[in-house]
Formats: sequence, structure tokens, C-alpha cells
Amino acid sequence: MSEPLRCPTCRAPWRGVSACPRCGTDLAPLMAVAARAWHLREAARAALEAGREPEACDLAGAALRLHATPRGRRLHVLALLAAGRTREAARALSAAESLTPRAAEDDGAPGA
Repeated sequence: MSEPLRCPTCRAPWRGVSACPRCGTDLAPLMAVAARAWHLREAARAALEAGREPEACDLAGAALRLHATPRGRRLHVLALLAAGRTREAARALSAAESLTPRAAEDDGAPGA
């Protein structure tokens, strides 16, 4: 799973409010970046559904640069595969897997 967003000042977990309850830091810019990444991922999904694979790759990549999440990484790999960019997809998948803790995944997996 993705680590929750945290206050850049005191590292307190973000609770969906515009000011950190621990230190008072203005989190509105962080919220704007996270929202922009979400909108880019949604646009990438729509582009994939519409058959616009190159656009989906660009949108998913832009979202990852703003806020990398496990689902966002998978979306990017899917878009790359749909666009026929298999080498890039393999590299992106390998990089995503290196960020995922194996113990947590393997605990509940059938046949593990």
C-alpha cells in the first residue's frame, strides 16, 4: 500500500485538513498537488478507455511525477503496455516491484 501523505514539516500523517493539526503548517499546496495527480490519473484512465494509449502514457507519467502511488504505477505500466512500449513497461514494473515490500504481499497470497 501507499504510505499516507505526511506533513512536510513534522511528518505527521495527513488527515485531510488544510493545516497540520500538530504543527500548523499550511498543507493546501500539498493537497493541490495530490488532487492534480488524481485528476491526471483519472484522465489517463479515460484516455485508455478511449483508445488513446500515447496520451494515457503521458498522463499517467505526469501523475507519477507529482505523487507516486502503487495504483498509479500499475496504471502507468498498463498504459505503456497498451501503447506497445513493452521495454519501458518492463522497466517501470521492475522499479515498482522494487518499491513494494515482499513480506506484506506474500503473507496472504495463495501458494506462497
